[in-house]
Amino acid sequence: MTLVRFSIQSRALHFAAGILLAVMLVHSGAAYAQLEGGAGAAAPPPPPGPGEIVVQLISEDPQASLSGVSIVLYSLASNGSPGLVNGETDAQGRATFSGISNAPNIVYLVGARYAQIPFGERVSFPADRTDAAVTIKVSKPTGVVSGVTIDEFRMRLDWTGGRILVTEKISLTSSGSRVIQLPASDPSAAIIQRPLPSFVKDFAPGPNSMGDELAIQEGSLRFTGPLYPGVQQIEYQYSFPADASDTPLQLPIELHQTASRVVVVVAGTSGIQVEGPGLGEIREIASEMGERLSSWTRGALLGGERFEIAMTLPEGRTDPSLLSIPRSDVVIDLDDIRVNANVDLQLTVEPGAPVVGTAERPLMHIALPAGATLERLTPEAEILGIIRKADGSFDVIGPIGAGQHKLAYSYRIPSHPEGVEIGMTFPLEIETLNILIADTGVALDSSRLHRRRPFRNGTRNYLHREAFNVSPDEVVDLALEPLRATGIPQQASIAITIAAVAGATLFLMAPLRKVARLQVVEDPKLIALRDAREAMYASIGDLDHDFETGKLEASDHAEMRADLVAQAIELLRRERALGNSPSGTTDLAAASAGADAVTQNAHATPSLCPECHGEVHPGWKFCTHCGGSLNPDAGTTPSDAADAPLSGETPG
Repeated sequence: MTLVRFSIQSRALHFAAGILLAVMLVHSGAAYAQLEGGAGAAAPPPPPGPGEIVVQLISEDPQASLSGVSIVLYSLASNGSPGLVNGETDAQGRATFSGISNAPNIVYLVGARYAQIPFGERVSFPADRTDAAVTIKVSKPTGVVSGVTIDEFRMRLDWTGGRILVTEKISLTSSGSRVIQLPASDPSAAIIQRPLPSFVKDFAPGPNSMGDELAIQEGSLRFTGPLYPGVQQIEYQYSFPADASDTPLQLPIELHQTASRVVVVVAGTSGIQVEGPGLGEIREIASEMGERLSSWTRGALLGGERFEIAMTLPEGRTDPSLLSIPRSDVVIDLDDIRVNANVDLQLTVEPGAPVVGTAERPLMHIALPAGATLERLTPEAEILGIIRKADGSFDVIGPIGAGQHKLAYSYRIPSHPEGVEIGMTFPLEIETLNILIADTGVALDSSRLHRRRPFRNGTRNYLHREAFNVSPDEVVDLALEPLRATGIPQQASIAITIAAVAGATLFLMAPLRKVARLQVVEDPKLIALRDAREAMYASIGDLDHDFETGKLEASDHAEMRADLVAQAIELLRRERALGNSPSGTTDLAAASAGADAVTQNAHATPSLCPECHGEVHPGWKFCTHCGGSLNPDAGTTPSDAADAPLSGETPG
């Protein structure tokens, strides 16, 4: 067993989790731009639509100027696709965002930066409404710290990758009506201050903290704001080595005010024990994400009070074969410029102690397809002990406790108008691999994946492909090709349009020209055969589309498609046979005579088929509706059968 000791002293730890939505908005734009392509890259706008959002700023100060305030509108759809657009208030403190989607599954975060302080709210469109309004209350900040209490100090400990990852949160309540903001340039100014020991590494704001003024000076962390009226949470992270050592790790925590209670939480690995003066008995709880946590609680921690806790780590197993991946889901979305892929690996660890690897001998190595760039790892994945590589791949070294776990990550690949090819590999054998492709009009091809019935999720259709028992490092190929017209240069488009108009003019004028000589034209029977064959191809395409969209069962689709293909082949055979015969062409006079005969028949009184009672014309041998003989007493000879017209074909 490995024993790690550290101590908690009082006086100020902090971090603002879940800070106001506007802060998230304002900073999400920059983060998204960096994610998409570094400095200078622009986030895409929100999805278009008939919606309109009116933002109104208000202030308690009647003399406050609300004109020219920067407004940010950040959209987040249920599929995770973000959008960002900027605006500015008018003289009445109002800003309007028009031409955006009013889909009820899209949440809009509206942020305003007033007096250098971000404020914000969230809004979404009611069902069947195209208008929405949101009011944001703004105020100038104060530099006076009063009416601030610490409701809870919470420490979360994750054993991951040979280190202890510490996440600390402080829940604050500000009873004032104004935002508290202190100058970060003043080293003595702090709403909360907390020294950090020298062995602490990897300090960073927590995942829920955006916009907090956190500064480290001379070994101390300071929070200078903004602290909004009401309840707010401040959050940050750091780590320290979890190597076996006889020397306890002392971790002093100083809170300048009394915290009403202290909570210590251990996540990720089962079997970790925590002890300390005043800590109550261990309780098993579940987080908001559904993960199992071990929790210890004590009452108030007075300012300046110090106590130590001991964290005992269980022994680990080092055999990677204890891990398996029974299932993996990959969701793919193709647009004009890139492929977005979200991978979800369902891990299983056999019962027993946690499985632990090292940097030299990782438990798994996750490689990305050629040309792919890693976008993100979920917090659950980070907890499994991730070591990132320069090429975008990463190692998993644990520890990973017994039971079920999820390793989720996403990557992107540049795309081209002609499509993209993806070669996916996986670190362990996967019993069932599901590939879900958003049906934005794409053609799929793969030598490893077989087709499953498509399905609908929310507002999107997904094409489904599946594979079983995918071996480690086996390449699963997938080619995606957009089904849309290739772009044409403007001059070429104009030239094509002019040519089309000229062709249409000549076609319309053709009947007005007197034919002075005989011309060679195609046999009407040949034309009818060709038209029937093209119609059969279109029917096959429509049938395939009905199957892809789930309108047909697989067995019905296969039977109907085989019948249509057989008919198309027969039409092609007859077309080729007729085209090679001496009577495959005729002169214009004969064709005109045939056309006149058809015209005369068209004006004659129609007859009815004795079988189906459909309308037929004199001279027909067979009904075009049911195929029945129109002269049943005469019988049918072999030559008659060969000359029987196709559906829609008029005898020449």
